[in-house]
Amino acid sequence: MLNTRRRLTVAVVIIGSALLLAGCTSHGTGNGLPKDYGQDWLSQMSSQLGGDHGGGGGQLLVDDENTKQARAEITLETELAGPYDVLAVCRSTETVHLAIHDITTNHDKYGYSYDNDALIGDASIHCGATTRIPIDVPKGRDGITLEATTTDTSERALFDAFIVTRGSDR
Repeated sequence: MLNTRRRLTVAVVIIGSALLLAGCTSHGTGNGLPKDYGQDWLSQMSSQLGGDHGGGGGQLLVDDENTKQARAEITLETELAGPYDVLAVCRSTETVHLAIHDITTNHDKYGYSYDNDALIGDASIHCGATTRIPIDVPKGRDGITLEATTTDTSERALFDAFIVTRGSDR
């Protein structure tokens, strides 16, 4: 009887472990994360911090150009000019660096392209806290680019950033 009980216990532990592992596996992207990874958090950040002047964010991914960092880039075509703040947040890593460039648009026979003109703001965002980055957008620019990078290559890092009026209470 003791031997049968031990076999039953071992069988239950093995089957339970297999089911637990099967339940934890992802059925989404190639990096093991579900396709909608982070969408709830991004929606929550939009509702809490969303500004009147746009914003954007997403998942930081490793690309072929530099496998030692993960990155995401958002281009906002908007007619901003003057002083603003960028409210930036991140999660699922320790730190994300955010660089903000102003851009101009060029048109040639292949279509439109964006040229980063100048770095107008940057900061290291410590995940779990909101960072306020002051920017001054020169007149005559066609928008800004938000470039987020991290040395965490797990592809779990998320960032979100919003353009707000300088000094707003958001």
